[in-house]
Amino acid sequence: MPERPFSDFLDESFAALRAEVPEIHAEMCRRLAPREVELVVDDERIAIAFNREGAAFLGECRRPCIAVRTQGRAILDLIDALATLRDAVLDERLELRGAPDDLLAFHEGLMAYLHGGVRAPSFPRLLRDFRRRQAAAPVACDHRLPAPVPSSGRTAEPREDR
Repeated sequence: MPERPFSDFLDESFAALRAEVPEIHAEMCRRLAPREVELVVDDERIAIAFNREGAAFLGECRRPCIAVRTQGRAILDLIDALATLRDAVLDERLELRGAPDDLLAFHEGLMAYLHGGVRAPSFPRLLRDFRRRQAAAPVACDHRLPAPVPSSGRTAEPREDR
């Protein structure tokens, strides 16, 4: 069975929040609006644009405010409350780039997402599938991130238009 990309999990989890705990989905989107986030998870690049009404997956980030690079296992540590965002950054399991206000918004949006996941009835199934994929992935001895994946040349720098 081919491995499903992380973007499928993320898309399904956003849909679950929207359907099952719409107030939390709306809070997450409000906290992250009007930003674009570029995620690199286990070498998969995902671009998401947030506005006050929702989130849209993009083919490519046009103007990322926030860049995140991590591995699936670090995401599970955040979901399971085995690590905070701060812990993951300091332990070099998660790399964040962006202006301070954008990083604060990312933290607040992430916390809304995680709180919504606890309340959404379909999250246990989504997480079970994601855990199964992570368990099947090769385990590195070093928990730190590998060298960066080549980017599109864009960086998550503060935008002048805000």
